[in-house]
Amino acid sequence: MRAGTPSTRVAVARARGATARSRSRRVVARGVVARESTTRALARGVVLAHQTLFALGAQDAVAVAATPAAYAPSPYAAEDGLAQLFVCVFVLVVGGVGMKVSLEGETEAREAALADKVRAQTKAMSEATSTTMEAVGEEGGEARGAVEARGVVRVNDVLSEEASAEMSRYVDETLRANDAGTTRDLSMETFGNVYCKKNRWDLKLAYDAPVRRALGECVRSMREVLTTTCGEDAELVELAALVSDPGSTRQPVHPDTAYRRDPSVFTCFVALQDVERDMGPTLFIPGTNNAQAHVEFREGRERGGPVLQRPYELGVISRGDATLFDSRTLHCGTENESARRRVLFYFSFQRSQSENPNAAISTIRTELRGKYTLADLLA
Repeated sequence: MRAGTPSTRVAVARARGATARSRSRRVVARGVVARESTTRALARGVVLAHQTLFALGAQDAVAVAATPAAYAPSPYAAEDGLAQLFVCVFVLVVGGVGMKVSLEGETEAREAALADKVRAQTKAMSEATSTTMEAVGEEGGEARGAVEARGVVRVNDVLSEEASAEMSRYVDETLRANDAGTTRDLSMETFGNVYCKKNRWDLKLAYDAPVRRALGECVRSMREVLTTTCGEDAELVELAALVSDPGSTRQPVHPDTAYRRDPSVFTCFVALQDVERDMGPTLFIPGTNNAQAHVEFREGRERGGPVLQRPYELGVISRGDATLFDSRTLHCGTENESARRRVLFYFSFQRSQSENPNAAISTIRTELRGKYTLADLLA
């Protein structure tokens, strides 16, 4: 049959429409289902987000709870500050007193050890011959020869009576100004170290007018022996006064510098008053500025042995006289048993390019260190 009847065509069209409507309903239904799925997914996402935020918040809370609170000082009252200040002051005072007592104890122990050494040396020297040092002429190289061979020489009249008296007054005034007789806390800028400190001082001298005058007179009077022994380029390394008051004790025999093959430092002691036997004159052991003497001294532990049995000489000299000695020579200050003060004005020169183991502690004021040579003072 080529074509259906009209009624058939109508039936077919109706069937097709019904099918299309059915498909549309299914599509709509699928859309509804899809929207519902999307809505549920969004709902699950919201719930998950809330759960995540809650978990993070809990972790932060735990972290905050685990972190110790920052230190906050308690309120500060004025009484607290006073109490702490009192404790600090108390600790400082107790510490200072303890340190002072300790230092004084160490000083007393050193002085006791020195006194023991002096007793041993005095006993060892008890049979040695003692004489008074005699002067030699400053001219003609005699004084230089004596220094080289014996380690010490006496030269008379190197300082005038007027300059000696002026220096003596200057030293007395300086000691009073520094309370030397009433305190043990002496300034290291003004006082040097010295053996057996009881009633004895090593006073560093400022370059004031009396000192300049005295030093100038001395070096000009001793020009020949100083220039030939030390050299004009020798440096002034000590400028001081040794003061020994009544009651000062004997020092141990010692060299000022340990032995070196070549001489280095030469020291000149100048009497500012007559030095009598009971005023603590300097004791010298001539011929001890050499290796053999120092070996004997060490082998005897500085307490005995052949070197301390040698003849010695005492610097019993008049005002303005001097003893010039090689710093390696064994010597010591003796006890002042008189009622008079003994003052020795002294200065030392170091040979140029020589080794001086005591350069850093030599007795000279800081502002004068390295400032003058013998040539400067002779000009």
